[in-house]
Amino acid sequence: MLNIVTALKIEADPIIKKYNLKCYNNVYQNKYINLIITGQGKIKSAINTALLLNQFKFPTLNIGIAGSNKYNINKGFFIDKIIDYDTNLEYFPDFFPKKSTTLTTISKIGKYFSLTDMEGSGFFEACYKFLNVNEIILYKIVSDTLKNPINKQEIPNLISTHLEIIDFLLDNIQTKKDINKEIEEYLQKAKEKMHLTQTQENELKNLFYYLIVSNKKIPYFPKIKQKKEVSKFLNYLTNLIS
Repeated sequence: MLNIVTALKIEADPIIKKYNLKCYNNVYQNKYINLIITGQGKIKSAINTALLLNQFKFPTLNIGIAGSNKYNINKGFFIDKIIDYDTNLEYFPDFFPKKSTTLTTISKIGKYFSLTDMEGSGFFEACYKFLNVNEIILYKIVSDTLKNPINKQEIPNLISTHLEIIDFLLDNIQTKKDINKEIEEYLQKAKEKMHLTQTQENELKNLFYYLIVSNKKIPYFPKIKQKKEVSKFLNYLTNLIS
């Protein structure tokens, strides 16, 4: 199963049509997809994404339009980093070997960055309460630039030209399940050797993920009693990735 989150109905329409989704209690569904339309903005995105995940805890894609001061209209990107303009907080969703870039989330229309939206950080924060980072996916399509204002009538066409992304993700969900299982096995082994706070456990899950997808060997887990030593071990794993 794949969850899909859009901000606008006009973004969702091509997806609903292609995958023949039927609406049940504000969630559009078929055998493989659950889609919710959140409304515009970080808060609405966070609230409605959480409502979806409370019912359906599956890998979740936020797909939609974005403004840009760098890329041409109809360029599409996976998002490997989110910057919240209001808080300066940074978030790191799943990454793919396909083209990816940074997304800046703003609260008011008017500012342009390389990719700019109004939902990304709120979506991520909601997902992170339910999912591993490798199950949080964002894909954005350029709809407007400084010189070319948005044409709302073109939004369905923009989304339609990138629907192969959904097929790609549906094909790769089983692979992600296998990775998640491997992460949990390593996590259990680590917890037998050291006491982890919830924050450290989440960090360790993310580190295991990056090591696995980078095809790097997971090191031996030493028996650790002191909190400072756990932090050193996490730093050691971080250095293996970089």
